[in-house]
Parts: sequence; C-alpha cells; structure tokens
Amino acid sequence: MPAPPVMPEVPDWFWIVSAAVMGGTIGSFLNVCIYRMPRRCMSVSHPRHSHCPRCGHSIRWYENIPVISWVILLRGRCSSCRNPISPMYPFIEALTAAFFALAAMIALEPNAVRPGDPGPSWLIGASPIWDFHVFATPGMRLAWFLVAAWFAAGLIVSTFVDFEFRIIPDQVSISGMWLAPAISFVLPWLHRPILRITPGPGAVGDVAAFLDSWPHLHGLVASLLGAAVAAGAIWMVGFFGKVAFRKEAMGFGDVKLMAWIGGLIGWKASIITFLIASCLGAGVGVPIMAANRLTNAWRAARGKQPIPFDSYLAFGPYLAAAGLAMFLWYSTIDDFAFNKYPKMFTGVVERLVGEGN
Repeated sequence: MPAPPVMPEVPDWFWIVSAAVMGGTIGSFLNVCIYRMPRRCMSVSHPRHSHCPRCGHSIRWYENIPVISWVILLRGRCSSCRNPISPMYPFIEALTAAFFALAAMIALEPNAVRPGDPGPSWLIGASPIWDFHVFATPGMRLAWFLVAAWFAAGLIVSTFVDFEFRIIPDQVSISGMWLAPAISFVLPWLHRPILRITPGPGAVGDVAAFLDSWPHLHGLVASLLGAAVAAGAIWMVGFFGKVAFRKEAMGFGDVKLMAWIGGLIGWKASIITFLIASCLGAGVGVPIMAANRLTNAWRAARGKQPIPFDSYLAFGPYLAAAGLAMFLWYSTIDDFAFNKYPKMFTGVVERLVGEGN
C-alpha cells in the first residue's frame, strides 16, 4: 500500500509545480544577477527595471514572464530593436525551475522519515534526507527545501558568471560563507556526525559526547570544519600548482566558493566534491584543449593565423555541480566512492592478475 501524501489536503504535484514556478521567477532574477554583478557600473538593484542591453528598452512585465515570454511573445528578439535575445536567459530560468522542482520532490517524499532508509524514487535515489535526516514535521521539510533552493540559486549565479568572466562574484561566495555556519547552527540536522565514535572515555570520546549533547553547536562546528577543510584543500592545490607550473593554478574565487560549499555540506563531502569536480574538469577541459590545438594545427598547415583560444579552465562550475550533487545525493555518491567502487576496482585487478597467471 503506497504511503499517504505528506500533506493529504493538498496533492504533492501542486507543491512541485509551485516550486517550479517559484524557481522560474527566481531564475529571472538570477539572470539580472549574472548580467550585473560582474559589471562595476551596475548593481543588482540599479537600474531598477530590466532593459535591453542594446537599445535600452525597458522590459515590460508581460515580456518578463520566465521562459514563456521569450518563446511565445518575443520569439527570442527585443520587442523594440528586434535584436536577438540570448537563449541563455530562458535556459537559466528553466534550469532554476528544474532544480527547485527537484528539491520539492525530495522534500515531499513521504517515505523520507526514517534514517537509514534508501530513497524509493528512481529519480532521486538515496538522498541525504533518507540517510541521516528525519523530517519529523512539515517545517523541517520546508526548511530543507529553502536551503536547497538558496544553495542551487547561488551556485547557478557563480557558474554562469565564472563561465563568461572567469570570476566568482564575492556577493555570492562571501555571503554564503557567512550564512552557511548560521544555517548549520539553526538546522544542525543538515550535517552528519563529525566523529563516528560512541561517546566513551578519553579526549575523543569526551568531544563526541559533548557535541552529541549540544546539536546546535555540533552543526556550527561541522560547518566551520567543512569550510576550513574545503578552502584549505583548494588553496593547497593552487599553491603547489603555482610552484610547479609557474603560473596561477587556482583562483582565490574558487577558494571562497569551496569554503561556502564546505560550510554547508561538511568536510568529508567537500573532499569528494573536489575529486568529482577535478574529474569533471579533466573530462571536459582536456578534450577542449586538444580540439583547440588540432584546430590551430589545421589552420597552420593551410597558412592561416592561429586562433587565440583561452587556455584558462573555469573550475568554479565544476565545483558548483559537484557540490550541489553532494548536497542532494550524498549517500549514493559516498557509498559508490568508498564501498562499491573499491570493490569493483579490486575485482577487476584480481581478474586481471588471475588471467595473467
């Protein structure tokens, strides 16, 4: 027999659709942030109204309906000068709506009430909610959804600004660095236990017992430790990379971004985030660099001037993608990284060794 909906008086699909509409609306605001934050002559609040960057036409309210206005009403062009409007605007609105809907699906899952239960949904998998959070009240579900939505929105802004301008706006990362410990203090159930040790004799046992008896302090300590480990790991990679390659290997914006991510997901998840981001960056960046070199080699063979490709790889987007994935699917990724993958690797090695013998 299927579990009853979380709120019987209102079907779950209503909240999911409402979250998507909310996400699309906030996505429209994120477009403003992405466009204005890197430009020192503008601020998020000034000018007050959105406008066409080419002709200055003030965008009317009905021209600013997320996704719908661009597709149906404007058809991708300014209503005044008829210049094309980048499809990136509706894409960011749709992306934000999708993340908000996903967060609502996770928060509303009726089976997400006992720690240790696997996630029942094929789409969501084993989320941190079922793994170590107990959504005892609708208020806890709402709180988790709001944190997830805030986290996703900030990472979307950081990602697209870094893609275009090779910077991560301090308005996002530094504010996140301050808010993550505060959120963790108020909502300590966002974090796993720092020490997987049963309180007992000795200094370590005393610390475990103390943190276990003060959950809000535990949340704060877990957040600060996560921020320190995450930022320290990125900084060390950048420092040694600069020494080894004699050029900037990691921007300080990545350090601040990772401090924010670590403050929200904890130290262990931060390490996995960095490893995933490195794999994503290598998987995307290496083929792009190889394609650029082949393109210039082809042009040189035909006597053409080489194209000055940008050799800098924006690492922030990969940190953002990995950090959000860890926030949503910690248990699945953690189990694969530390349980299933080592067994798979060991099995492959044993098979190869056995065949060699």
